[in-house]
Formats: sequence, C-alpha cells, structure tokens
Amino acid sequence: MTVIETLKALYYSLTNIVKKPVTLMYPDKPLPTFKRSRGMLSLDLDNCIGCELCFRICPADAIRMQKINLNFPHNARDEAPAIDFNKCIFCGLCSEICPPQVLHHTHRFDISTADRAELMYSPFQLKEVFKELVEKHKDEFDVHVKAEIPSAKPETQNSQDAVQKPTETNPK
Repeated sequence: MTVIETLKALYYSLTNIVKKPVTLMYPDKPLPTFKRSRGMLSLDLDNCIGCELCFRICPADAIRMQKINLNFPHNARDEAPAIDFNKCIFCGLCSEICPPQVLHHTHRFDISTADRAELMYSPFQLKEVFKELVEKHKDEFDVHVKAEIPSAKPETQNSQDAVQKPTETNPK
C-alpha cells in the first residue's frame, strides 16, 4: 500500500466518523409502509366458505386447509386456510382469487421471530389478526367521520356553498 492510498483511506475513515449514521434504528423508528404494500395476511373466518382456491393457487405452497370443527352454515367443508409465513412470498394471489374476499393483506410486516414454528398461523390466529385490522380501521374511520361532520350551519348556507363557480377559459 502506498502512502497516497493510506492517506485516502485515512481521509475516508475520518469523514465517516463525523457524518450521521446511514442506518435507521428500526425498533425506535418504525419504517413507513406504503398504501399498496402487502404484509401479513388476515382472515375473516366467519365468512370463509372453505373453497380451497387460495390453497390451490399458492405458488409457494404456504397455504394448507385445516379443519375448524365449528360448523359454520356457509362453510360446507368445515375447513379454512392456515398460512405458513416461512414459505409465504406475499404475492397476493390468494387474496385476489378469494370469492368472498375474506383473505386480506395487512400493513404488518414485522413478524420475525426466533422460532420458526411461531410463523405458522392457524385460521384462528389469522382471525385475531383480522380483528386487529378491523379495530385499527374502525378507529381511523371514526376520526375520519368526525372530521367531516359540519358544524351547525343553516341549510341555506350549505346549499350556497354547493353552487359551482364558473370555470375560466384559457385564451390562446
């Protein structure tokens, strides 16, 4: 190694000491999720018909049908999907093909664990994830509805606000 190469290496080392770290401290700062991101699946077990289409289309063989023994009136086979997130590639084919639309992707992506067996979710565990999803969106919906409720204004003012203004023409 020449003296010039040694000085360059020393220069890069010293400049990196002064700079902020490039990595984010993940547990302290959760990463943002995008609107159309596909995270962990959830299952609306009460409306599942047990058609096995999700099981048949899964390219990673991550879905297996499991007996649920609850005798839902609309589930003739009395079985529902169980998902192995060790194998799942989050492609979304299962949620797209589901006729009653009971499989949903959530934005939950931090499902890592030290034990691989904990990533095998039964239909009942997927139902709990679905309940969490419903509760989260219910809170957001309540806030959204409260924000849209107008204050006590007379009807005449509301109808005047709805009058459209004429659009400007762009002369050429």
